[in-house]
Amino acid sequence: METTKSRVRLALLSDLHAYHPESGKSGVSYLPTSPRISDPDPFSSLAELINRESLAVDLVICAGDICDKADFRGFQYAWTKLHDIASAMAAKELIATCGNHDLNSRHIDSAEDPDPKGSLQTIQPQFPFESDDLSNHFWARNFAILEPLPGIRILVLNTSAYHGGSSGEEQHGRVSKRTIEAIEKKLLAMEHADLNILLCHHHVRPLKGLWGNAPDSEFMQKGGELLNMLTSTTVSPWLVLHGHRHTPNLEHSRDPDCVVVGASSFSAQIPGKLNQFHILDVVVDHSLPQPLAGTIETWSWTITGGWQKRPAYEEEDGFPPQCGFGSKFLPRAISDQITGLLKDGPDYKSWTEVLQVVPDVQFMTPKHFSQLEKLLASAQIKLHRDSEGKLTQVGRAV
Repeated sequence: METTKSRVRLALLSDLHAYHPESGKSGVSYLPTSPRISDPDPFSSLAELINRESLAVDLVICAGDICDKADFRGFQYAWTKLHDIASAMAAKELIATCGNHDLNSRHIDSAEDPDPKGSLQTIQPQFPFESDDLSNHFWARNFAILEPLPGIRILVLNTSAYHGGSSGEEQHGRVSKRTIEAIEKKLLAMEHADLNILLCHHHVRPLKGLWGNAPDSEFMQKGGELLNMLTSTTVSPWLVLHGHRHTPNLEHSRDPDCVVVGASSFSAQIPGKLNQFHILDVVVDHSLPQPLAGTIETWSWTITGGWQKRPAYEEEDGFPPQCGFGSKFLPRAISDQITGLLKDGPDYKSWTEVLQVVPDVQFMTPKHFSQLEKLLASAQIKLHRDSEGKLTQVGRAV
């Protein structure tokens, strides 16, 4: 491996649920195929945000459910818009997978078109890849592997590949034993990458129930086996990106060199859930015991305000405006470092000054950051934020 350190900047969207109004649907998302000038439009608002803040990324990533319930016209509309967004952000590539809503999982109009994936294979630009070889491999073998940037490898997986088959299959994702073996064989024949990314729609392991505390049955069947194979086959860390839940998910897997990030829904209408768009800055430093770290910057969308940084009041509402993963220190150690900054100096430090001395604070997960804030409060130290929830200062409470 020639390099010890790599960086990549990713825009992450998922669960758009675009639909055609004439399909009889209403209220499923904020993405009808023909929005009126007066309609709130997340895509138009995002284009304004990109222009206003000069947002640029290396790759735009979409984790599926681009349309709602196999709505072909909805998919075509949103897929075109995603390409526009990728172009506006100067992305080198748009990389996407399909979700359970994108395939005809529910046999809608199945007598006329019984092929669950048939409509997606006629989309233009071609889905999911411009390359015929990659697209054909994805549809035939349920996965494709590409290297869009030097040192960056992405495994794109179709976890809805068996939808439209046996009864109940649409209720969860799946990766088969044969697919796992095929992926392993292909990875073993490739040179090692600096960073591996798994893009899938369904989450790899069961999480807290999708809506409330009910047991989670919608995860990827054999997902744990897949992840175990991936982390044991390669010598570089894995970043798993998924959608489906409509709520954010951030976790370290049982393997210390694997981080899982689940996206909020971009535009589905779900009561109590924020619509969000994320940018991940990921760094891999192979000279460190824990090589994978990154920050997640998140904007939330409202009908009246467009895309803005808004604090999430509850953990399941959405990601906060800023969070991260891969910190080498637990909250108490970081709390001690911040407290030490104020011990003999002024009562306040700018957050920029804090980051210079305690850079690991930017890589803390929301849960660990909440613990940090409580530890600082017990030491009579307060964090100050601006109207968008962005940290600006840390100082002694008065």
